[in-house]
Order: sequence, then structure tokens, then C-alpha cells
Amino acid sequence: MKILLNNAPRQFKSTFKKVANVAMKVLGQPKKLSVVATFVDGDEIRQLNSQYRNIDKVTDVLSFPTIDNYGHGVIDIEKYPYEVDGRTGYLNLGDIFICMDVAKKQAQEYGHSLKRESAFLFLHGLLHLLGYDHIEPQDEIQMKEAANEILSVCKIER
Repeated sequence: MKILLNNAPRQFKSTFKKVANVAMKVLGQPKKLSVVATFVDGDEIRQLNSQYRNIDKVTDVLSFPTIDNYGHGVIDIEKYPYEVDGRTGYLNLGDIFICMDVAKKQAQEYGHSLKRESAFLFLHGLLHLLGYDHIEPQDEIQMKEAANEILSVCKIER
């Protein structure tokens, strides 16, 4: 998986790459996928949340998928010929926006490291781009199980 990180905390860049690569392996996804993750402050994520979700408040992570992968199955890149980058052959899954202000507060609140919280938020956003959701209780269970397995393999524990 190719990841473009914008404004990412330097000390966590390798962690995000590891989380993404482990997620692709654990979930059986193809290697030719890409994602953009941008780290923003509270004002910027509030503006995005308001503009795209009509929710005028700060949140921790937002995901904007470029494809619909309902049921979160293995992505067949050949089904998206117009979305694949002709130069690289990679299919961009979409964009993730993470609010580091909220990540810092939540890390303190939950009693774990900022590394763990930001890795969790990145993974949460990535799982949304892969078609996972947590609206229905069963979907939430599946998403949590996938996240826990991936973070465990990465040795990122609470």
C-alpha cells in the first residue's frame, strides 16, 4: 500500500505505514492500493465536518472514500479502471483527516500513548475507506474485531 501523509507527526510516520501494510495483509487486500492521510487541527476538522456532514463540531477522524466497497470484501482493482492511476497502477481508496488536537485529548482520557491513539484513528479511517462501518451493532463488532487484530499484530496495545 502506498500512503501519502500530510502534516503527519514525524515520530509516527513509520507506525502509520506499518499499520496500513499489516491491515492490507490481514484483510487480504491487494498491494496496489493507496490512501492520503492529512493531519489537521480542531478548526480545520470542524470545518470539514460541517461542510460534508452538516455536523458543526470537532471530531477525531473523517474518511472520504473514492469507491464504494459495501460489505468490506477484497477489492478487485480491475472493477475500477477509471479510478486507477494510469502512471502507477494504484487505486486510491480516498482521504483520511485526523485531528491531532482530539487525538492528544483522547490519548490522555483513555490512558494510553499518543502513538496508540493516532494509529487507532488512522486505522479507523482506513477501515472506513475499505467499506467497514459501525452504524449497526453487528457491523461495529466486525470493525472493532478487525481493528483489534491489526493493532495486535502491529504490537500497538492499550
